[in-house]
Amino acid sequence: MRVIAGDKRGKKLSSIPGDKIRPTTDKVKGAIFNSLQFELKNARVFVDLFSGSGAMGIEALSRGIETAYFFDVSQESIDLIKKNIALTGYESRARVFKIPGIKGLERLSQNKVTCDIIFLDPPYIQGEGTGKILEIISEKEILSENGKVVIESEKSVIMPLEKNNLVCYKSKNYGNSIISYYCREKNEFENSSLSGEF
Repeated sequence: MRVIAGDKRGKKLSSIPGDKIRPTTDKVKGAIFNSLQFELKNARVFVDLFSGSGAMGIEALSRGIETAYFFDVSQESIDLIKKNIALTGYESRARVFKIPGIKGLERLSQNKVTCDIIFLDPPYIQGEGTGKILEIISEKEILSENGKVVIESEKSVIMPLEKNNLVCYKSKNYGNSIISYYCREKNEFENSSLSGEF
């Protein structure tokens, strides 16, 4: 497992032996960030919601994101995330929390953090809960106006085409995984003064 591009391109990251953590493969990681090239140019905040090894958030930092938030409930994962952040020297730009993903979203909302890219790769057994997470992201209004939510799930999980004001604009299969991309639904009748609130 390594950083694919950016400042730390080629840097090897640590992992945990066995199947406790199911990291996004380099191929899929590369495809996701290639799909987000335009968004990354102006993005400031990246959220790695079920962080595991922290590889996705670290990739975002390497590619120029100002701040990445990492959330996981496993102490083993938290220790690994902190180790990989130290290996890449991103301590000042990383925020790591040992709390569930949903509580992480609530904390971001409470602290009025506006997120540009939210990535989640929940354990496959929890895949059906992604609809609830999308609902919370929408209700808490933590996604920036042009922000994106990217979800990696097991391909047998049926992802919603829309949830509140979020719509799935693209999805792609990679082996047993499917990557779904969501953005805020654009309403041409939306009062332009409201957009500045987010």
